[in-house]
Amino acid sequence: MTTKISYQQVVARLEENDLPFGELALQNGVTIIVSQHGGRVFGPFLSKDSESIFWTNDVFAGPDTFKAFLNSGSWNIGGDRMWIAPELQYHVPDRDDFWGSVFWPAQVDPGTYSLEQPEPGQWRLSQDMTLQAYNLASGQKELHLERLIRQVEDPLRYVTGHADLVDGVLFTGYEQVVTLAEAKRDGIVSEAWSLIQLNPGGVLVIPASPRVEYTDYYEPVDESLQTIFPNHVRLKITGDRQYKVGYKAAQVFGRLAYYNHLDDERAYLIVRNFFNNPSAPYAEEPDHTPGCRGHSIHVYNDDGNAGGFGELECNAPTLGGETGRSSSTDELVLWLYIGAPAKVKEIGLHLLGIEL
Repeated sequence: MTTKISYQQVVARLEENDLPFGELALQNGVTIIVSQHGGRVFGPFLSKDSESIFWTNDVFAGPDTFKAFLNSGSWNIGGDRMWIAPELQYHVPDRDDFWGSVFWPAQVDPGTYSLEQPEPGQWRLSQDMTLQAYNLASGQKELHLERLIRQVEDPLRYVTGHADLVDGVLFTGYEQVVTLAEAKRDGIVSEAWSLIQLNPGGVLVIPASPRVEYTDYYEPVDESLQTIFPNHVRLKITGDRQYKVGYKAAQVFGRLAYYNHLDDERAYLIVRNFFNNPSAPYAEEPDHTPGCRGHSIHVYNDDGNAGGFGELECNAPTLGGETGRSSSTDELVLWLYIGAPAKVKEIGLHLLGIEL
């Protein structure tokens, strides 16, 4: 079973290793930690004594395990992170041998982020990187990435009956204003790629068209894990059977969510809102299906070998190449609601149009 990591453990490990971080106070006493190492958002933490809502690697449990993790060069530290897509282009030197050649560029993660506080209530992560393109295009790509992280308001606050709707429910939220820019124009495309690591045991829901298509990247997902309804897709996040599935931008609507429970039996709902642009090429492809692109949402479920988590993933619109754009600025918004299951399900119906 996944070990839950607390606010105190995250802060202690970062301080012990002189890794800069910032704390951002959100609504209702909730805190997130913005780490320069890896460009991570850890939390959200409901209090200074609570455990992370996002999956966080249990190497944080002790000083020795965390130091060994840092020395290993591994990327898989947990939380909310930002990578650069397409994975097939920047992470896989040999398309015909995906598992034998895939790697995780250190330029992206942990990267060489700088961390600053431009004003109270905001933190900015930024870095420059040079990546090698192996597939879809070739050559080196120089990119600049900035992420401004700040609090956002409850999207339901103007809804009739708001006070009753959220009575007894804790709300908090934050956004990342993400800017990705290329140093020069060429034929290599890039996308900001957002990934939130999830504690297993819940269900991920994607509002979608009745004609929604999905693409398997690994061993096909089956009906025990994915169910397609007329207005949405529902996936179980188990952390014990690997799958990765992509969904076409033309058939989803820029909002998806994860519903799960805390140990005290309260439910929580993580909602991601992003700009879904079906006119963008979204260049990610499976290694085995050349030309199969257009996915703005991916869902990953680990088999336990990397820690037993799930991932809620979305991509910002593409820049470079045929897009004619050399930069893109997008807002990735996250809302979190915690409360009695019936109350949280009602909120999900408002925001997603889905009975959870």
